[in-house]
Amino acid sequence: MSADKVNDWPFPNPQVVRAEYLPKLAIKPWVSAHPADKVLKNCKVVDAASGKLLDGLKSITISKGKIVSVENSNDNETGSNVVDVKGAFVCPGLIDCHVHITATPGVKTMLELVKLPDQLTSLRSTYVLKEMLARGFTTVRDTGGATKIIANALDEGLLEGPRLFQCGKALSQTGGHADFQAAVSGGNQVGCCGGHSESIGRVCDGVPQVLKAVREELKAGADFIKIMMGGGVSSEADPIDMIQFTDEEVQAITKSCDHMGNKISTAHAYTPGAIRHAIKNGVKAIEHGNFLDVPTAKLMAENGTFLTPTLACYGIMARKPFEDFLSEVGRPKNLEVMEKGLEALKIAEEAGITVCYGSDLLVSMHALQTEEFTVRSQVLDSPTILRQATTNAAKLLKHEGKLGVIAPGAYGDIIILKSNPLEDITVLDRPEDNLLAVIKEGRTSMTKIEGL
Repeated sequence: MSADKVNDWPFPNPQVVRAEYLPKLAIKPWVSAHPADKVLKNCKVVDAASGKLLDGLKSITISKGKIVSVENSNDNETGSNVVDVKGAFVCPGLIDCHVHITATPGVKTMLELVKLPDQLTSLRSTYVLKEMLARGFTTVRDTGGATKIIANALDEGLLEGPRLFQCGKALSQTGGHADFQAAVSGGNQVGCCGGHSESIGRVCDGVPQVLKAVREELKAGADFIKIMMGGGVSSEADPIDMIQFTDEEVQAITKSCDHMGNKISTAHAYTPGAIRHAIKNGVKAIEHGNFLDVPTAKLMAENGTFLTPTLACYGIMARKPFEDFLSEVGRPKNLEVMEKGLEALKIAEEAGITVCYGSDLLVSMHALQTEEFTVRSQVLDSPTILRQATTNAAKLLKHEGKLGVIAPGAYGDIIILKSNPLEDITVLDRPEDNLLAVIKEGRTSMTKIEGL
């Protein structure tokens, strides 16, 4: 049909579009502009790096999603974009470096979890993400299950939740920590009904398969690579002290990470043997490390190897209503690692390892994400634990100066608290009482403060 004929139609002029429709005609209509500039005044600013409050009350200006200034407050500051927080404690947004957003609520046991179809899991993960942000976690690092697709949806504003760093699927050998296929004779077995048994990880054996797996995950946009290098609690075929993958397999992974964007690799490892196996073959970070000893901690510190312990999860899985979540094989392993975790955390800090915050919770346990603060407070002081959930985590994510700090140039990721977390870190484990507001990139997602 010619343009002249179109213009003859008895409809509104097709060349004119009402202004209110224009944003929704964009290719991605859910992408919104940066929120209006904000000025938070009369803030007691928590400097997580030093473990102290900044001197005096401060005004924080956020523009286009980033902090542009932190200056002494002026009582004469007024305007529709100025919010008086009245001496509340303003802290960098929290960072959880070990989550599994696809291990969603909706089931009671590990067996049910691994059978969920991918599409249902993706939909349910939107609930998990929204709740994490509401607890003050403005950034999370998913160590098996999330994808770049979900991360992009969060960046674009299609989903509400924290900023997401992800590794795609963790890499596991056959019989390793992410192999949830039935232990039957006869070779490869397909999970029931095309189920979800490889949602958190994927199985690969031998250098060719390992190379293909790591390259596919990096091609798909993984920010880092997770390697299952030791036995685990939730998997049935591998005892805790098992060492997984050969030197050649691990080196194939770590060299690919170096060659394809200088990406960090991290290892699921509980024992000194598994940790040393990882470090020797080029792995840069360790998850869990519950049986860490002094010589191995020294080796980690010398190599600049990061550690993300996950301690609260074991106690949570041992008590109601989650006492039946693990299988009969997993329950004793859970108690075994729970017993040693706090001692390992103390050893790591004394050795000078860069320790990060991690929760590692599954299903409805996600609601207890902040309990890790209380558990760690049994052996560490509050400023140390806050650094683990802010500046240390930013180093692991290669986002120093952008995350974990309240300073010019950083993302406008802020939580506002009734109480000082430097004096008592457990206030973060009671967000319903102490969390007044959550701001991510200048956009308020939760607030109890008038005008914010």
